[in-house]
Amino acid sequence: MIKFPPYSFLTGLYFSTLQFCYLILLQMNISSAYLTYMIITTAWLVGSIIGLWVNHLDRNIGVGLGLFSYYSVYALVTNIPFSPFTLALAAVGAGVTGLWAGRFFIFILHQYKQVDRIFFHENNGFWVGIVMFFLGFTLVGRPFVFWAPMTLAGLLLLNHLWIKKTT
Repeated sequence: MIKFPPYSFLTGLYFSTLQFCYLILLQMNISSAYLTYMIITTAWLVGSIIGLWVNHLDRNIGVGLGLFSYYSVYALVTNIPFSPFTLALAAVGAGVTGLWAGRFFIFILHQYKQVDRIFFHENNGFWVGIVMFFLGFTLVGRPFVFWAPMTLAGLLLLNHLWIKKTT
């Protein structure tokens, strides 16, 4: 049982960093209007809701799909900046990335049976991720937006392997 609180914390850290990386990436390359924030947040939430019902989405596929979507959007908006067409594709990418955010608690419920503690740890990771993102982006800039999601996803996938090995 001890393995799930750190996993939940790391998941929250991953989710918050990825959400803010999406937001800053799109604000730098598409538009800093409120509409950009609203579309990406709504797309993430719709993806999370869909993720609640996708039964065959395991943790490796969920994190992998999210990471693939993020870097696809990253490549798109950096190669075709300020195109309104890219906002729609970015919304699809954010929705796909949000799938694991919805599936995460369903997965944990079946594994751990105490979602309140897991939510507590995931939420703390999310808050730490917000602070980490703003410090990282302020001190490092654009390279942080490129490297942080990949680094956190790698840590999360390593944690998945550790959980599999110990169960």
